[in-house]
Amino acid sequence: MHSKSAERKLPKRGLHALRRSIPPLLIALLVGLSPAALFARELKFHGPILQWHRTPATQVTFAWVERIAPDTTTAPVWESGPAGFGYGDGDDATEITDMQGEYERLYLARKFDGGNFPLDEPLVLTIRYDDAFVAWINGIEVARSPNLEGQYDDAKVTDGHEAESAEVFSIENPARFLNEGENLIAIEVHNVRESSSDLTADPELSIGERTLIPEGAEWRYLAGTEPGSRWYLKEPRPYEGPELPLESPSEWTLGIRLRGGAEPFTEIDIDEREFADTGNRLFEARIDDLRPGTSYQYVLAANDTPVRDGWFTTAPATLDRPLSFVVGGDMGTAEAVPVCRVAGREDPLFALVGGDLAYGNGREAYKWYDWLDNWAELVVSPDGRSIPIIAAIGNHERRGFRIRESAAPFYFSLFDLPSGDSNFAVDFADYLSILVLDSNHAREVEDQTGWLRRNLAQREEVPGLFAIYHRPAWGTGVKGNIEEIQEEWCPLFEEYQVDCVFENDHHVYKRTRKITGGVPDDENGILYIGDGAWGARLRPITERMLDRVGARSYLAKWESVHHLVKVTVSPDGTRQYEAINADGEVFDEFTDQDDLPSVAVSPDSPAPRVRPAGSPVPSVDRER
Repeated sequence: MHSKSAERKLPKRGLHALRRSIPPLLIALLVGLSPAALFARELKFHGPILQWHRTPATQVTFAWVERIAPDTTTAPVWESGPAGFGYGDGDDATEITDMQGEYERLYLARKFDGGNFPLDEPLVLTIRYDDAFVAWINGIEVARSPNLEGQYDDAKVTDGHEAESAEVFSIENPARFLNEGENLIAIEVHNVRESSSDLTADPELSIGERTLIPEGAEWRYLAGTEPGSRWYLKEPRPYEGPELPLESPSEWTLGIRLRGGAEPFTEIDIDEREFADTGNRLFEARIDDLRPGTSYQYVLAANDTPVRDGWFTTAPATLDRPLSFVVGGDMGTAEAVPVCRVAGREDPLFALVGGDLAYGNGREAYKWYDWLDNWAELVVSPDGRSIPIIAAIGNHERRGFRIRESAAPFYFSLFDLPSGDSNFAVDFADYLSILVLDSNHAREVEDQTGWLRRNLAQREEVPGLFAIYHRPAWGTGVKGNIEEIQEEWCPLFEEYQVDCVFENDHHVYKRTRKITGGVPDDENGILYIGDGAWGARLRPITERMLDRVGARSYLAKWESVHHLVKVTVSPDGTRQYEAINADGEVFDEFTDQDDLPSVAVSPDSPAPRVRPAGSPVPSVDRER
């Protein structure tokens, strides 16, 4: 096992370092401290994520970022005060005196006890608000004013609202998110504009006859600074020490061993380089020569103290049982949390993402830190397995509009790409291949056509052959179709009979019929599924949009809905595609097989049904 060369290789620390570091971690867990509390200075790191951009049966790459550069903003300082909060009305118990003309958002958080009450009754959030709000309990959105779209810095208040009287929001089925002990409610309050003359947030929470958070209760609140887009997932516990100057990075150690084994951890070489141009450090450990179809335990330690542990599985050497993966695109950070949770619950072997990951636009590092945390903490199987990613590039990885690699520094810095290019092939032994393409972001479409032909020809006999890129050739008309891809790549998909092409970018869902040149062809046509709505703000699909690109002639299903697609490939050549929304409901499904007619659920099928994570792939009716 080894890793590639880079700027600086950390010195070997040996298994004894890991062994010495385990007791402090156990002590930290027993006394309720986070591992970061054991450091003399605050440890700020994001990840790790696991990548499969090379040979997933025998190789995996770990990547994580340590923040050592001085922060450009002040660390958020949470204060305490009684509800209600606001200004301008003369009736606020906690007055936010500096808000008007300076900032638009206020953040509230409070813990409450979730035991000893009937969970078959709804929770009731009673709140006076001006102008808008969204509320979460334990990271699950439970209430939202009708005039608010999105959240955090992506939010849009569509209309003003006066807090003339309290309004009641009934939260059904609280058993799905409440803990028996402590629970966390978080509320994000928005003004319609910075210059608004007033703001009000006065919440209460109850269930049945029991009051959980009374009127005028103490809340933690944050005003005048930003907590990060994932703030509502954890209780506010700000770092209370001083801001630190630029320092040397920690001494990192990564150890792995067979899961369930008692043998010593094997230490992995770690490479280090700058994360884009942030001044922070990216650490990468590429592990080769692993056993196919094998589970490994890992421990990641900083300065002899474990900070993250988990396990992963390599891809099997042969397809002797069904294999599943999830695919989607256009993620974002806070808005991507619900579908990230669904991705983990579906327990896929890996996840395939078609670009627009963090929406960092080549500049905004903090969005990448939030994205890394989302993936490391949420895209995890129900039994704790870290799920590897294969990532394509999208337009929001890039700053500006010029097609060049240097405009996407975070993408090229973070991901361990074969030959360093944004188009590459990933082979799962001889049974599955994925061709990742760049739809005019760092490389031009026509410059990849020769590469695509050669790589498809080399994999002509591979039973499962898929392609993914960002901007669609066959979309819903939300934006125009990319005619260059229709002309350059689609004829090759048809010639080499690619099983499915995954497209993104439009923030909707679509599934085409099997098509050749945009014309339905059930026997030899290609299936296209997308179009990128993991977390990004949805776009409407109108009749005019559909007509603009002639989409009715080639689409089988379309809907404006957040989703991912679960793909299950079976040894008999069956390929099952299930579109799953943010609530874990299957709303569209399609079955394809090399030697049998395609079958699908009709586009006019009834309302979505819930299929528990990990349950067998359901059968479907033949399309009429």
